[in-house]
Amino acid sequence: MSRDLFRVSRGGHDIVLKQQIRPRDPEGFMAAMAAHLDVNAHFPDDPMAAVPTLLAVDTETQSCLMSFAEGRTLSDCLERANPGDQGTHLERAGLWLDRFHRARLGTVRIFQPKFTYRYLDTILAEEAAGQRPIAETQRFRKAASRFKDMRPRFEGQETVAAKLHGDLHMRNLLLGDRVWGLDFHEAGASPVGHDIARLLVDVATLRADHSAIVPGEVLPLPLLSSFFRGYTLVQETDPSVRMLLRHRVLAEWWGLPAEQRLRSAAQSRRFDRLMSLVSRVFEL
Repeated sequence: MSRDLFRVSRGGHDIVLKQQIRPRDPEGFMAAMAAHLDVNAHFPDDPMAAVPTLLAVDTETQSCLMSFAEGRTLSDCLERANPGDQGTHLERAGLWLDRFHRARLGTVRIFQPKFTYRYLDTILAEEAAGQRPIAETQRFRKAASRFKDMRPRFEGQETVAAKLHGDLHMRNLLLGDRVWGLDFHEAGASPVGHDIARLLVDVATLRADHSAIVPGEVLPLPLLSSFFRGYTLVQETDPSVRMLLRHRVLAEWWGLPAEQRLRSAAQSRRFDRLMSLVSRVFEL
Protein backbone atom coordinates (compact mmCIF):
# COMPACT_ATOMS: atom_id res chain seq x y z
CA MET A 1 0.00 0.00 0.00
CA SER A 2 1.25 3.51 -0.87
CA ARG A 3 0.09 6.59 1.04
CA ASP A 4 0.85 10.29 1.35
CA LEU A 5 0.50 12.08 4.70
CA PHE A 6 0.50 15.85 5.25
CA ARG A 7 0.29 17.77 8.52
CA VAL A 8 -1.57 21.04 8.15
CA SER A 9 -1.49 23.79 10.80
CA ARG A 10 -3.98 26.63 10.80
CA GLY A 11 -5.34 28.85 13.53
CA GLY A 12 -3.53 26.93 16.23
CA HIS A 13 -5.08 23.63 15.20
CA ASP A 14 -3.32 20.74 13.45
CA ILE A 15 -5.01 18.27 11.13
CA VAL A 16 -3.74 15.48 8.90
CA LEU A 17 -4.48 14.92 5.23
CA LYS A 18 -4.02 11.28 4.24
CA GLN A 19 -4.31 9.99 0.69
CA GLN A 20 -4.19 6.35 -0.33
CA ILE A 21 -2.34 6.25 -3.65
CA ARG A 22 -2.31 2.48 -4.18
CA PRO A 23 -4.21 0.25 -4.43
CA ARG A 24 -7.09 1.96 -6.18
CA ASP A 25 -9.94 0.39 -4.21
CA PRO A 26 -12.84 2.76 -3.50
CA GLU A 27 -14.93 0.06 -1.81
CA GLY A 28 -12.10 -1.01 0.45
CA PHE A 29 -11.25 2.62 1.22
CA MET A 30 -14.82 3.43 2.20
CA ALA A 31 -15.03 0.29 4.34
CA ALA A 32 -11.96 1.49 6.24
CA MET A 33 -13.48 4.96 6.65
CA ALA A 34 -16.73 3.43 7.90
CA ALA A 35 -14.76 1.37 10.42
CA HIS A 36 -12.99 4.53 11.62
CA LEU A 37 -16.29 6.37 12.02
CA ASP A 38 -17.72 3.46 14.00
CA VAL A 39 -14.72 3.56 16.35
CA ASN A 40 -15.11 7.35 16.72
CA ALA A 41 -18.74 6.85 17.68
CA HIS A 42 -17.98 4.34 20.43
CA PHE A 43 -14.49 5.01 21.77
CA PRO A 44 -14.66 6.57 25.26
CA ASP A 45 -13.29 9.96 26.20
CA ASP A 46 -10.15 8.83 28.02
CA PRO A 47 -7.08 10.80 29.11
CA MET A 48 -4.80 7.82 28.43
CA ALA A 49 -6.14 6.38 25.17
CA ALA A 50 -7.68 7.95 22.08
CA VAL A 51 -8.53 7.74 18.39
CA PRO A 52 -8.09 10.59 15.88
CA THR A 53 -11.38 12.15 14.81
CA LEU A 54 -12.26 11.59 11.17
CA LEU A 55 -13.31 14.99 9.81
CA ALA A 56 -13.91 14.53 6.07
CA VAL A 57 -13.66 11.85 3.38
CA ASP A 58 -13.28 12.02 -0.41
CA THR A 59 -13.83 8.65 -2.09
CA GLU A 60 -12.76 9.83 -5.55
CA THR A 61 -9.23 10.73 -4.41
CA GLN A 62 -9.17 8.14 -1.58
CA SER A 63 -8.35 10.94 0.85
CA CYS A 64 -9.43 11.89 4.34
CA LEU A 65 -8.90 14.64 6.90
CA MET A 66 -8.54 13.77 10.56
CA SER A 67 -7.36 15.37 13.77
CA PHE A 68 -3.62 15.27 14.41
CA ALA A 69 -2.27 12.63 16.81
CA GLU A 70 1.23 13.27 18.09
CA GLY A 71 3.53 10.46 19.16
CA ARG A 72 6.00 7.81 18.10
CA THR A 73 4.99 4.40 16.85
CA LEU A 74 5.12 1.56 19.33
CA SER A 75 7.74 0.00 17.07
CA ASP A 76 10.00 3.04 17.39
CA CYS A 77 9.45 3.31 21.15
CA LEU A 78 10.34 -0.34 21.74
CA GLU A 79 13.41 -0.15 19.52
CA ARG A 80 14.78 2.82 21.48
CA ALA A 81 13.85 1.55 24.93
CA ASN A 82 15.84 -0.40 27.48
CA PRO A 83 14.17 -3.64 28.68
CA GLY A 84 12.47 -1.94 31.64
CA ASP A 85 10.94 0.77 29.49
CA GLN A 86 9.77 -1.78 26.94
CA GLY A 87 7.40 -3.10 29.60
CA THR A 88 6.04 0.39 30.24
CA HIS A 89 5.33 0.90 26.54
CA LEU A 90 3.60 -2.48 26.26
CA GLU A 91 1.45 -1.75 29.29
CA ARG A 92 0.27 1.45 27.61
CA ALA A 93 -0.43 -0.44 24.38
CA GLY A 94 -2.44 -2.99 26.36
CA LEU A 95 -4.48 -0.24 27.99
CA TRP A 96 -5.38 1.22 24.59
CA LEU A 97 -6.48 -2.15 23.24
CA ASP A 98 -8.48 -2.81 26.41
CA ARG A 99 -10.37 0.45 25.90
CA PHE A 100 -10.86 -0.34 22.21
CA HIS A 101 -12.36 -3.79 22.81
CA ARG A 102 -14.56 -2.66 25.70
CA ALA A 103 -16.00 0.13 23.53
CA ARG A 104 -17.49 -2.41 21.10
CA LEU A 105 -17.80 -5.46 23.29
CA GLY A 106 -19.45 -8.64 22.10
CA THR A 107 -20.36 -11.71 24.14
CA VAL A 108 -18.69 -14.26 26.35
CA ARG A 109 -18.53 -17.46 24.33
CA ILE A 110 -16.96 -20.90 24.27
CA PHE A 111 -13.76 -20.72 22.26
CA GLN A 112 -13.79 -22.91 19.13
CA PRO A 113 -10.24 -23.89 18.08
CA LYS A 114 -11.57 -26.08 15.27
CA PHE A 115 -11.88 -23.17 12.83
CA THR A 116 -8.22 -22.18 13.18
CA TYR A 117 -7.03 -25.77 12.91
CA ARG A 118 -9.15 -26.36 9.81
CA TYR A 119 -7.55 -23.33 8.20
CA LEU A 120 -4.09 -24.60 9.08
CA ASP A 121 -4.99 -27.95 7.48
CA THR A 122 -5.94 -26.04 4.32
CA ILE A 123 -2.55 -24.30 4.31
CA LEU A 124 -0.73 -27.60 4.76
CA ALA A 125 -2.76 -29.22 1.96
CA GLU A 126 -1.97 -26.34 -0.40
CA GLU A 127 1.73 -26.65 0.41
CA ALA A 128 1.66 -30.41 -0.20
CA ALA A 129 -0.06 -29.84 -3.57
CA GLY A 130 2.59 -27.31 -4.63
CA GLN A 131 0.11 -24.44 -4.55
CA ARG A 132 1.68 -22.59 -1.60
CA PRO A 133 5.47 -22.62 -1.30
CA ILE A 134 6.65 -22.16 2.29
CA ALA A 135 10.27 -21.56 3.30
CA GLU A 136 11.98 -24.37 5.22
CA THR A 137 9.03 -26.65 4.54
CA GLN A 138 10.01 -29.57 6.74
CA ARG A 139 10.65 -27.28 9.69
CA PHE A 140 7.28 -25.62 9.10
CA ARG A 141 5.51 -28.97 9.08
CA LYS A 142 7.22 -29.97 12.31
CA ALA A 143 6.17 -26.69 13.97
CA ALA A 144 2.59 -27.12 12.67
CA SER A 145 2.49 -30.65 14.06
CA ARG A 146 3.56 -29.44 17.50
CA PHE A 147 0.89 -26.74 17.33
CA LYS A 148 -1.72 -29.38 16.50
CA ASP A 149 -0.65 -31.42 19.51
CA MET A 150 -1.54 -28.40 21.70
CA ARG A 151 -5.19 -28.38 20.64
CA PRO A 152 -6.63 -30.10 23.76
CA ARG A 153 -5.24 -27.23 25.89
CA PHE A 154 -7.65 -24.78 24.26
CA GLU A 155 -10.90 -26.77 24.01
CA GLY A 156 -14.06 -26.12 26.01
CA GLN A 157 -13.05 -22.82 27.61
CA GLU A 158 -14.62 -19.37 27.64
CA THR A 159 -13.29 -16.32 25.85
CA VAL A 160 -14.62 -12.85 25.08
CA ALA A 161 -15.59 -11.45 21.67
CA ALA A 162 -15.43 -7.84 20.52
CA LYS A 163 -15.26 -5.93 17.26
CA LEU A 164 -11.64 -6.14 16.15
CA HIS A 165 -9.14 -3.63 14.84
CA GLY A 166 -8.28 -6.03 12.04
CA ASP A 167 -4.67 -4.92 11.42
CA LEU A 168 -3.14 -4.15 14.79
CA HIS A 169 0.63 -4.06 14.42
CA MET A 170 3.23 -1.87 16.12
CA ARG A 171 3.03 0.94 13.55
CA ASN A 172 -0.69 1.41 14.11
CA LEU A 173 -0.22 2.60 17.70
CA LEU A 174 1.28 6.01 18.47
CA LEU A 175 2.58 6.72 21.97
CA GLY A 176 2.61 10.33 23.15
CA ASP A 177 0.74 12.05 25.98
CA ARG A 178 -1.94 9.52 25.11
CA VAL A 179 -1.84 6.30 23.09
CA TRP A 180 -3.51 6.69 19.70
CA GLY A 181 -4.85 3.89 17.50
CA LEU A 182 -4.83 4.18 13.71
CA ASP A 183 -5.89 2.51 10.44
CA PHE A 184 -8.90 0.42 11.35
CA HIS A 185 -10.18 -2.39 9.17
CA GLU A 186 -13.78 -3.48 8.88
CA ALA A 187 -14.02 -6.50 11.18
CA GLY A 188 -16.84 -8.21 12.98
CA ALA A 189 -16.99 -9.51 16.54
CA SER A 190 -14.46 -12.30 17.11
CA PRO A 191 -12.36 -13.54 20.03
CA VAL A 192 -10.15 -10.73 21.30
CA GLY A 193 -7.11 -12.99 21.00
CA HIS A 194 -6.97 -12.20 17.27
CA ASP A 195 -5.98 -8.56 17.85
CA ILE A 196 -3.77 -9.42 20.81
CA ALA A 197 -1.89 -12.10 18.89
CA ARG A 198 -1.30 -9.92 15.84
CA LEU A 199 0.19 -7.15 17.96
CA LEU A 200 2.24 -9.27 20.35
CA VAL A 201 3.71 -11.52 17.66
CA ASP A 202 4.80 -8.39 15.79
CA VAL A 203 6.52 -7.27 19.01
CA ALA A 204 7.99 -10.72 19.65
CA THR A 205 9.35 -11.07 16.14
CA LEU A 206 11.02 -7.68 15.76
CA ARG A 207 11.60 -6.18 19.21
CA ALA A 208 11.87 -8.91 21.86
CA ASP A 209 15.08 -10.47 23.20
CA HIS A 210 14.61 -14.06 22.01
CA SER A 211 17.17 -15.39 24.47
CA ALA A 212 14.84 -14.22 27.27
CA ILE A 213 11.84 -16.23 25.99
CA VAL A 214 11.07 -19.37 28.00
CA PRO A 215 10.92 -22.35 25.59
CA GLY A 216 7.32 -22.84 24.50
CA GLU A 217 6.38 -19.19 25.07
CA VAL A 218 6.05 -16.39 22.50
CA LEU A 219 7.26 -13.36 24.50
CA PRO A 220 9.56 -12.88 27.47
CA LEU A 221 7.23 -13.36 30.44
CA PRO A 222 7.91 -9.89 31.94
CA LEU A 223 6.79 -8.27 28.67
CA LEU A 224 3.69 -10.44 28.50
CA SER A 225 2.83 -9.53 32.09
CA SER A 226 3.37 -5.83 31.31
CA PHE A 227 0.92 -5.95 28.42
CA PHE A 228 -1.73 -7.60 30.59
CA ARG A 229 -1.32 -5.02 33.33
CA GLY A 230 -2.82 -2.62 30.81
CA TYR A 231 -5.16 -5.07 29.11
CA THR A 232 -7.56 -6.48 31.70
CA LEU A 233 -10.59 -7.61 29.70
CA VAL A 234 -9.00 -11.08 29.59
CA GLN A 235 -5.66 -12.36 30.83
CA GLU A 236 -2.83 -14.33 29.22
CA THR A 237 -4.55 -17.57 30.34
CA ASP A 238 -7.45 -16.89 27.93
CA PRO A 239 -7.60 -19.76 25.38
CA SER A 240 -7.91 -17.44 22.37
CA VAL A 241 -4.76 -15.60 23.48
CA ARG A 242 -2.72 -18.74 24.12
CA MET A 243 -3.72 -20.49 20.90
CA LEU A 244 -3.74 -17.54 18.51
CA LEU A 245 -0.32 -16.28 19.65
CA ARG A 246 1.18 -19.55 18.44
CA HIS A 247 -0.96 -19.73 15.33
CA ARG A 248 0.07 -16.17 14.42
CA VAL A 249 3.72 -17.21 14.42
CA LEU A 250 2.88 -19.85 11.80
CA ALA A 251 0.77 -17.37 9.82
CA GLU A 252 3.67 -14.90 9.69
CA TRP A 253 5.83 -17.75 8.39
CA TRP A 254 3.61 -18.87 5.53
CA GLY A 255 2.85 -15.23 4.65
CA LEU A 256 6.46 -14.44 3.69
CA PRO A 257 7.90 -15.31 0.25
CA ALA A 258 9.39 -18.79 0.30
CA GLU A 259 12.38 -17.87 -1.86
CA GLN A 260 14.98 -15.54 -0.41
CA ARG A 261 15.45 -13.73 -3.73
CA LEU A 262 11.79 -12.68 -3.68
CA ARG A 263 11.96 -11.08 -0.23
CA SER A 264 12.50 -7.38 0.28
CA ALA A 265 15.20 -6.30 2.71
CA ALA A 266 12.54 -5.78 5.39
CA GLN A 267 11.01 -9.20 4.68
CA SER A 268 14.44 -10.83 4.90
CA ARG A 269 15.07 -9.26 8.29
CA ARG A 270 11.63 -10.33 9.45
CA PHE A 271 12.17 -13.89 8.25
CA ASP A 272 15.51 -14.22 10.04
CA ARG A 273 13.98 -12.92 13.27
CA LEU A 274 10.94 -15.15 12.83
CA MET A 275 13.11 -18.26 12.49
CA SER A 276 14.84 -17.29 15.73
CA LEU A 277 11.45 -16.90 17.41
CA VAL A 278 10.18 -20.21 16.01
CA SER A 279 13.06 -21.99 17.71
CA ARG A 280 11.74 -20.81 21.08
CA VAL A 281 7.99 -21.10 20.50
CA PHE A 282 7.98 -24.62 19.08
CA GLU A 283 11.28 -25.75 20.64
CA LEU A 284 12.76 -26.75 17.28
